[in-house]
Amino acid sequence: MPRRRILFIDAYDSFSNNITALLKHQLAVTVEVIKIDDPRFVFNDDAFQDFLDKFDAAVAGPGPGHPADPKDVGLIGKLWHLPDDRVLPVLGICLGFQSLGLAFGASIERLCEPRHGLVTTVTHCSTDVFTECNVVEATQYHSLHVRLDEAHLPPNDCGSLWTPRSKSHELLPLAWDLSDSQNGPILMGMRHRAKPFWGVQYHPESVCSTDGRQLIENWWRAVGHWNARYPRELLGSLKDSGRTSPESATQSDRHCEHRKVCYKVIEPAETPDSADVLELLRDANVLACEPILLESGVRNNTPVNSETGRFSIVCLPDTESIHIRWYASTRRLTVSTATKVLESRSVSISETFNVLGSMTDQHRAGDGLADIPFWGGLVGFISYEAGLKTIDVEPVGAESPRPDVWFVMAERSVVIDHVDGLVYVQSIRDHDEAWLSSTAETLRKPFVLSTQLSEPQGERGETAAGIVAGPDKQEYCDRVRKCQSHLRAGSSYELCLTDQTLLRSFVDPWRLYRKLRKANPAPFGAFLSLRASETSVSVVGSSPERFLSWSRDGKCQFRPIKGTVKKTPGMTKAKAEQILGSEKERAENLMIVDLIRHDLSGVHGIQDVQVPKLMVIEEYETVYQLVSVIEGQLDSPGRGINALAGSLPPGSMTGAPKKRSCELLQTIEGGDARGLYSGVLGYFDVGGGADFSVVIRTAFRWNEELWRVGAGGAITALSRPDDEWEEMLAKRESLLGVLTSP
Repeated sequence: MPRRRILFIDAYDSFSNNITALLKHQLAVTVEVIKIDDPRFVFNDDAFQDFLDKFDAAVAGPGPGHPADPKDVGLIGKLWHLPDDRVLPVLGICLGFQSLGLAFGASIERLCEPRHGLVTTVTHCSTDVFTECNVVEATQYHSLHVRLDEAHLPPNDCGSLWTPRSKSHELLPLAWDLSDSQNGPILMGMRHRAKPFWGVQYHPESVCSTDGRQLIENWWRAVGHWNARYPRELLGSLKDSGRTSPESATQSDRHCEHRKVCYKVIEPAETPDSADVLELLRDANVLACEPILLESGVRNNTPVNSETGRFSIVCLPDTESIHIRWYASTRRLTVSTATKVLESRSVSISETFNVLGSMTDQHRAGDGLADIPFWGGLVGFISYEAGLKTIDVEPVGAESPRPDVWFVMAERSVVIDHVDGLVYVQSIRDHDEAWLSSTAETLRKPFVLSTQLSEPQGERGETAAGIVAGPDKQEYCDRVRKCQSHLRAGSSYELCLTDQTLLRSFVDPWRLYRKLRKANPAPFGAFLSLRASETSVSVVGSSPERFLSWSRDGKCQFRPIKGTVKKTPGMTKAKAEQILGSEKERAENLMIVDLIRHDLSGVHGIQDVQVPKLMVIEEYETVYQLVSVIEGQLDSPGRGINALAGSLPPGSMTGAPKKRSCELLQTIEGGDARGLYSGVLGYFDVGGGADFSVVIRTAFRWNEELWRVGAGGAITALSRPDDEWEEMLAKRESLLGVLTSP
């Protein structure tokens, strides 16, 4: 018997992959995805009808916008008006639900307040698609709702909830949300009385929705009954469609000789400080270029977050190291060393990921110590604007002299284990034993003196930093209100508004980093100072947030942060838990969790996407934060780069749906480039793993210019402008306190 087929029509939503994953897992069907504006069918109804004949059913997905706007619903609007002898069973979700209602006499109105990321109990009919459903907790992402008649139903008039209305007599109510006193009963589920059309306003696929699987099974059973009663000829299968992933062109079948990882292990009497290791190497004159430090911050000799890593990595590039740079404004890719350009051409961002994958594969190694996460590899960053290119949003403000992707191949490294107190000196270069021995000897001798190294002080003539330009409170609060106007219109569920502060400082970047790591140790501390012939960039960071990591055996993890409480006098963890347990804070986090589940579920070869931690409180030096963990298993670690390319920009820095939200934010934020801020920073390991953090709590500068410090927060309908202003100030304070002090 041929495998059953479902068509999913995607309205550019950031939860669509969660729905298709639920369909595939629960129903064991083939799901084909097309966009609402598929050019094959927009102006060709006959071709669309012929295409639909090949499916058993369709799902009209959620998305931003209004169901009365043809641009927002596209092909979804055609599903309701097919000839009776060729009608296709359909399940509408959110926007698809609203489109169904509008097509059969209902009206669409704005809610008094949007319901984005809110979880409420749904009162349902216990029949039809709600058969055997128990207490249904429903995650809602909508600012519009379907009205079946002109008059509001009183909340206590439950008897009339299930009665069809004269205006929309073809629609039968199946479920309601009765918890909203402002809006009255909100329709949550319905079906057409005669045609095989069902719909739900909420998101059954959300991690916080219950009985979503049961609802999908009930709908599929009803589809089977309809198709058996009114058989249509299914015309066979079509080829799978979708955009080509970066690996499909160049990565899936790569084969190369594995390099050898040579290493020496040092057992000092005490675990050395990462910054001291870097300075010892610098003082010994064994460095040809500025080292790079990716640091797991330590407090009281213990990693501040052992779950995100116990190791710090000192990368040691030199003049022969390969740099890969890509520019969003010109699409120019340059591969070079410090003295020689090896390649320069115009490529897409997808091709750039292919180059990064190829370079890592060319240096592939297979025999390093299994417990060490980094044996060598590409180290660098991907800007927010480069991330925009991956979702077909043209960035504004990107400047041609400044690379949006910059990685350097680090073949030599020193790794510090903060738990076992060991130091590993490593090289993946051929015949590099002499360097290994001399470097290990350099690091062995001085460790007994490491505690005597003093915190660096500013040299004579250095001037403390000063703020040159920064956010204005009135303007920032106005931008918060602009965000909320878009949320109420249904254009977005959540918008992550940001702004930047510009500072001047003549203090050496390394000294700034030493001050920052002492004041605010973080799981993803970073110091980079990269130079090329035409540009340079310095980065000092103390990010608490992992974006994406994957291990050498293919286990990948996201750890988004959404929800922040500043540590002020009297602020205890218990008080922070109460604040971060509010409806607003949990809604912010939930939306990003569902968005990331969507991103990860869209990666070819991903299996078993889970949420092992949902909205837990983590404590850092200056704040308490609400953190979730999303994990999945890649069938091959080589697909990790696809997960990275398919998940940018970080959802915790955009909002959802991602594409529409990013388009709106570019206008709201005045068209200024975010640059490194809101991008990602980390490494591709030659052993097959990777680890990237979100670039927050970070300062960067180009060509010895002004330092830039970004900060912001997620705006929802429940946000208060003054509170958002204070949250933004709290997030940037950890940087400003360091950069502006003498």
